[in-house]
Amino acid sequence: MAIQSIFIVSDSYFVLPEFCAGAKTLADSVTAVVFGNEEEAKSAVNCGADKVIYCPTLENSAPEDYAAAIADIVKKESSAIVLVNNSIRGKCLAGKLGVYLDTAVISAANELSMENDSFVCRRIVYGGTAFRKECFKVPYGVVTISSGIFDIEPVSSESCDVIPIEGQALDTIKRISIEEKKEGTVNLVAAKRIVDVGRGLAAKEDLEMCHQLSKTIGGEVGCSRPVAENNKWMPKSCYMGITGVQVKPELLIALGVSGQVQHIGGINKAKVIVAINKDKAAPIFKNADFGLVGDMYKIVPALIEKLS
Repeated sequence: MAIQSIFIVSDSYFVLPEFCAGAKTLADSVTAVVFGNEEEAKSAVNCGADKVIYCPTLENSAPEDYAAAIADIVKKESSAIVLVNNSIRGKCLAGKLGVYLDTAVISAANELSMENDSFVCRRIVYGGTAFRKECFKVPYGVVTISSGIFDIEPVSSESCDVIPIEGQALDTIKRISIEEKKEGTVNLVAAKRIVDVGRGLAAKEDLEMCHQLSKTIGGEVGCSRPVAENNKWMPKSCYMGITGVQVKPELLIALGVSGQVQHIGGINKAKVIVAINKDKAAPIFKNADFGLVGDMYKIVPALIEKLS
């Protein structure tokens, strides 16, 4: 039996169709709460929610300033679950919602389901070595989720009502300055083919070879955590793993990826994994459908030439 209400709170519009489609399988009513002006909110009328509530973000306000107002809307339901996009801003907002709703926050859930009339969250713990199931014993619950956790395709729906939030921002945070990130973003969750770059890459300049292979197969380029966070060769939005983006492409080509469990947790839903690594004992081969032991600096150019 589905629960009565789910509220989806997100600072990103592109995840709404997936989140709403997944929530529809669990709840009788789905409400999307977004941030921005009315015109921006109207772009989400076909996201699959029964209603869209928008929070006007002024120049000096932040999404988490609306935490109390959002909580007041949730409390109009006798019980409800709040799903929050697992972004940096979303995590901050989730914590404040947990306080106003007097409930716990379950972070980075990997799977949501109904079991014996209880809303159950399943998430990876202990660095990827185990799974934990958790459920709420109180009327309200807050869960942060990332795109890619629902194994369903978003479907188009009729437009819904778009209305402004009733409450006001509390202005608890004052913006001092803005420093724009100078990095591009890719939607790896929607990609059908992905070239996965690991620590086997010798230099940042060699990413060009990976992008050429990606372009040849009509895909995108993602990476393991060290490539993004340690080497800083790629944006963090390209990092795939348990605490990063979780993808499920038709094809994933892993180049120089060792295959640590934290990374495997983000790519193991790929239909076909092809691994290229010079280390024949690399753990990635245990998770690959096809494996090739060899120097990727010789293999990748040959692949590009053959597939072009």
